[in-house]
Parts: sequence; C-alpha cells; structure tokens
Amino acid sequence: MKYSLKLGCALACAVFLAGATFAMSWSYPSERIGDTYVDKENEDEIFGTDETLWVSSEDGDPVRESWITFETARIKEALGIESPDDVASATLKVYVDEVETPGEVELHFYNEGFFEEDPDLTWVYKPDYDDEVDWVEEIDDAGWVEFDATKVVKKAIEECPDCPFSVALVAAGDASVGFASKEDADGNAPVLKVTTIEE
Repeated sequence: MKYSLKLGCALACAVFLAGATFAMSWSYPSERIGDTYVDKENEDEIFGTDETLWVSSEDGDPVRESWITFETARIKEALGIESPDDVASATLKVYVDEVETPGEVELHFYNEGFFEEDPDLTWVYKPDYDDEVDWVEEIDDAGWVEFDATKVVKKAIEECPDCPFSVALVAAGDASVGFASKEDADGNAPVLKVTTIEE
C-alpha cells in the first residue's frame, strides 16, 4: 500500500513538472556586449575602447550619448524565449563612475547593433534611436543604478528576433554622468539581466 501511494505521488509530480514552466533568469555575458559614447564637441571621434561612457546635456539638448549593444538571438537561446510575452522583466545595471551634474538619464531603444570601433559610430553619423523613453533614472551619486529594460527587450524580440539591438542612454535637462564601460579597470561592466514568465 505504501509503495503504491509513493508511486502514485511520484507519477503525479512527474505529470505536474512536465506541464510546468518555471521562471528563468540569465545575465548577458559582459565580454559579448559592445559599448561606446558619442560626443558633439568631438563629432568625428570614436570612443569604443574608453573606460567611461558619458551622457551629458546642455540647455536640455544632448551633447554626449552612450550606446550599449546586445544580441537578441543569444538572449532567446539562453532562456528559450519564443515571443515578447515570454519576458517577465529585464534590468540594465550600470555603474556610475562620476557625476559632474546630477539629474535624469533616459533609456531608449534602437533596433540595430554596432561595432565598438566602427569609424561611422560618431556624433556625426550616430543612429536615430526610438523617440519613446522606456525608462528614466534619477542619478545623484556614484554606484550601481538599475534601469528597467523590460520594454526594450520585448521590442527587440518583436521587431527583429534574429538581429542585435542597442540601448541609448541620454541625459535630460543639464545632467552629466559617466558610467563604467566593459573596459572599466575595476570590472564594473554593464549587466543586462532577463527573466522569463513563470506559468
């Protein structure tokens, strides 16, 4: 009797587990990201190997913007994602190295990727990111900050599931902030963490 009861419980559990989907979280490998910034005052220069990613605005207009690129296919493969609905949340974690002027920094989506040392990735030729602001973070001090990147990742999966995508960090007002790039000597590279839906 006890054996039958244990067997019945085991079979029931097996059936339950076979039909269940568990939430999974995965962080994008820092060595696989690309990051850079563009500078209006140095409009023909590239900064893909710099340790700091700058974002600045003057009189409400951006003069330095930071860009970070990821591979959509790698995210989908790692988590078994088939559609944007599979994404529960995504967080972009970046380390603030320096705050020249505190203020808000916006997160925007761009539906293509880039190479860090692309000679065209300058202020003059910088891509047009999505006008929609997907998240805003108030930055006052150095240290780790988190941007909610859920909308960005969902857009990437929907618009081009097999293409790379990028995020643009843009200062609002007259803010000026420096983030650690993946080349940061202390290893404080940006981190994108994606979590799937639990059913």
